[in-house]
Order: sequence, then structure tokens, then C-alpha cells
Amino acid sequence: MSKRIAILTSGGDAPGMNAAIRAVFRCAKMRDPHHEIVLFKNGFRGLAGRLEANMDVNVQRAELRGILNRGGTSIGTGRVEELLPVPEHHPDAEARNKARRAFLDVASVNLYQLGIDGLVVIGGDGSFSGARAIADAYRQRFDRPLRVVGIPGTIDNDIWGTDYTIGFDTALANTVDAIRKIRDTVESHQRAIILEVMGNTSGWIALSAGIAAGASVILLPEFAEHLDPNSVVNRCIAALRGDYRYFIVVMAEGVTKTAKDPHLVKHIAQAIETNPEIARILGHRMSVRHNVIGHLARGGTPSAFDNVLAGRFGHGAVQAILGEVDIPQGVDDVAVGLQGRNIVFMPLSEVIAHSPRLISPHDELYHLSNNLTVQENQPF
Repeated sequence: MSKRIAILTSGGDAPGMNAAIRAVFRCAKMRDPHHEIVLFKNGFRGLAGRLEANMDVNVQRAELRGILNRGGTSIGTGRVEELLPVPEHHPDAEARNKARRAFLDVASVNLYQLGIDGLVVIGGDGSFSGARAIADAYRQRFDRPLRVVGIPGTIDNDIWGTDYTIGFDTALANTVDAIRKIRDTVESHQRAIILEVMGNTSGWIALSAGIAAGASVILLPEFAEHLDPNSVVNRCIAALRGDYRYFIVVMAEGVTKTAKDPHLVKHIAQAIETNPEIARILGHRMSVRHNVIGHLARGGTPSAFDNVLAGRFGHGAVQAILGEVDIPQGVDDVAVGLQGRNIVFMPLSEVIAHSPRLISPHDELYHLSNNLTVQENQPF
């Protein structure tokens, strides 16, 4: 029996999302050309909008030709405030809950009118939570089966249950490229640089990019105890005593929130520039620059790794919707992931409950970074 499979991308865009869309389409059509693919535009906003303006029905091969190596998402994305959980004591809780119920109701009706059998959501844990809320509302109202499959698509690489997410490898390469380029300048001038990179709650990009590009210090939002400007200064002194001609601090954007200091960058810069020991070693004060790599990390052609991963995830999503893989009994909604070399299927509720996946003090990469970056009491 042919199925109708809908796809949407949600949250922040990630390189490789287009490859996942293409993979779902091709893998479904290779099994049965009568399977229909529906594309919702602009994320959940399109799903809960006017259907004739926000979707493509029965998509054909020519419509997806050429999207494989494009960054971003060809069908658009966005964040939807109505799907966010409403805090119990929020001053506008009643109005927000009413708006949330209305949004879920429209989305459910649209899915029912289109006869959707499976919904593939490509995004992060917030997108997965929104998809599950819509699916629950749909099943409660219409008592009709619907399988939601979450494909992890976020540059932050912070989805629980998968080693990698779509977009992380490309964003990492973009970030490393930026660090390497700016290193040439700071080395020439014997400067310090504070590079702020993507990562609001998790520091996977900062950690991996810092290791790959040879950062002097890596500051992560998971470790508030390491965010003292004086500690950074002491590590800078250790670097200069070791004949470093530069000092590179890679900092995840969420660090200022963890440190509860919105001016942390300024305070670190001032501490370095006014330190007398640094001035004595150099013969002059050390100038500090601050750069934000930001959304540049999201852009550009997806890496080969991201496109292959997206293809595997898209294939897994089709397998889950068509019942070709074992899904635990009683589980309607799943997420695909990569563990080691294998594609795995996990209950979406578990992925949501354990996300975001943060860096642990026991992570091997974290231990490696402590060996490769400059330490205060470095023995060599």
C-alpha cells in the first residue's frame, strides 16, 4: 500500500538538510513510485498555515534536482514560539496556552486532510519536541496512526543518542578555516584573539575546532569553573614563556551566560592588556582582538561527511515509516541516529528527554583538549 510522507525542516538551518530531503524522496520512490512526498515550507509554520501556499504535494524528481550540494534548506525553516512549553507561572500563560492549542489543532487538521502517514522532521531537540506535540494532538483528535521520524539536523551536534548530527562537520570545517586564517594575523603582530563561535548551551564546535586549529585556550559553557579571566591570563603568561607569538582563545557563545557575565570578553581582554608580567615578557603590552564567527559557520556547500550522513538518516527515516526496521512495541515516534558505524532508531521521547547532549568531564575529547591547550603550570 502506498504511503504519503511529509517532510519539513525546523529550527536553525544546517548544511546537509537538502541531502536528507532528497534521500527521503529517492529512497521512498525506489521502493514504490506510488509513494507520495509532501514538502511543507518554512517549518512548522507551513504545516499549520494555509496549505495551498505552504506545501508542495506529490513532489517529483525534477523539483529536487540540484539541491544536494546547496547549503541551508531549500524548503525553508524557522522557529515557532507557539510550540514552546509555557512556564506554569508565566504572566501570559493562559493566552500562550490558548495559542499553542490553536496551533496544534490547525497542524493536526492539516495532516489529517492531507492523509499523511509519516512525518519526517529534520532539526534539533526543540523541533523534535514540537513534532511530538503535534503528533500527540493528531492521534488524540483523530485516533489514526501517524509515525513521526526525527532526523538530527543541527550544527551544534548536541542531540542525545547520536554521535553526529547533520551540519556539524561542515560548521566545524568552516570554524576551523576561520581560526586558521585569523591566526596568521595575530601571529604576525604578537596579539591575542578571542574568537566567539557557535554553541549556546553546548560547546562541541568550540571544543572540536579548538583542538583542530590549535587554540591556546578553549572556553566551554559546560564548565563555569574555568571561565575566570585570571585563569586565562595565567595561561597566556605560560604561553608567552614558552615562546608563543600569539594567544588564541576559542569561546562558545553560551559562555557569557554560564559565567553570568555579559561583558566577559571585555574583562578577559582588559586583564590580558593590563597585566604587567605579559608586558614584561613581550617588552610591550599585548593587544587583544575579539571576533565573532557566528552564522558564517552555517553556510556553504555541505561536507561529504554531512551529505553521506544525511543520506543514511533519510534512508533510515523511510525504513521506519514503511515498517522495514524493528521499532519497540508501543513506540509511535522515533529518531534516527549514528552510533559508531551503525544507524540506530530510538524512541523520540527518550531523545527529547536527554537532549541537549552536553560535554561531560569524562568525555575523551575534553581530556584531549586539556593535553593540547596551554595550561597554567605547563611542565615543558
